[in-house]
Amino acid sequence: MEFKQVLENRRSIRKYTKQAVEKEKVDAIIEAGLLAPSAHNTQPWQFIIVRDSIPEIVRLLKEVGEKHSEDESISKTADTISRGNTLILIYSDHLENYDFVLLSIGAMIENMLLKATDLGLGSLWIGNIVKISSQVAQYFKLDDTKLRLVSAVLLGYKEKDPKPLERKNLTNAIIRDFSKINLTI
Repeated sequence: MEFKQVLENRRSIRKYTKQAVEKEKVDAIIEAGLLAPSAHNTQPWQFIIVRDSIPEIVRLLKEVGEKHSEDESISKTADTISRGNTLILIYSDHLENYDFVLLSIGAMIENMLLKATDLGLGSLWIGNIVKISSQVAQYFKLDDTKLRLVSAVLLGYKEKDPKPLERKNLTNAIIRDFSKINLTI
């Protein structure tokens, strides 16, 4: 796929078929993420690939969702994750300069989402996963003083192609273009 097509075709997918995502495609998606820029080249990312344990992640989210019923997004996230078949948990092994860590990981996730689109897969960037970070650490026997759950990416073969959402255009996005002003004294 041409790069512009990848950008234009990337969507947040919430409904998937039962077809399993091949290991080679998961590896290619993570490798694309590893090529992302990071602040001071820290590369602050670590991954856990979840397939068989997806029902446990869903259960943990539903438990938290029941305790926080005012936040419907937690239960919706659990339902969405239950429809996918590969979940990549994204951890940071850098706990200092966290703003830069988040920016770096955001760039890395975008690379992953674009590669998934390029490979014909659907993907979804999941932030609500952090609401169960301690439970996930306990389940996977991780030391959450050394690793911090930042986000997740859900992968699968999309059930259908959703329509594109309306996007800002250049006129709506640029506040001011100072390159058009003569700044000579």
